[in-house]
Amino acid sequence: MKRRKPPKPKKEKSSSREGDYMEGAEGNVFVLRKTYQNEQAARRAAAAKWQQLQRGAASFSITLARGRAELYPEMHGTVTGFKSEIDYQDWIIAKAEHTIDNSGFTTQLELEAKIPEWIAEIE
Repeated sequence: MKRRKPPKPKKEKSSSREGDYMEGAEGNVFVLRKTYQNEQAARRAAAAKWQQLQRGAASFSITLARGRAELYPEMHGTVTGFKSEIDYQDWIIAKAEHTIDNSGFTTQLELEAKIPEWIAEIE
């Protein structure tokens, strides 16, 4: 005998132009102050902000005196010579900017520390 799967509840669409929309998990709430054109745009902005918050718990910028053209965004890396909490962290390059000017070839990096999945689930 086959059983039917219960129907999935449909998300209610707001008929009003104003509303509160939430993406991600309940608990710590980040309020987007901008007013969006419609509910879909608001939900997309909320989802994008949620992903950004999940991605990096800590970040820092560093300029390398000697440029490193092989470094690019989304690449994993480590650093040394800082506090142990920083040295032992796995970093992801969020932005890499290579410059050639009177100073020579330099690379400026923006690094983010990714929250491990198991930590994000606990919080």
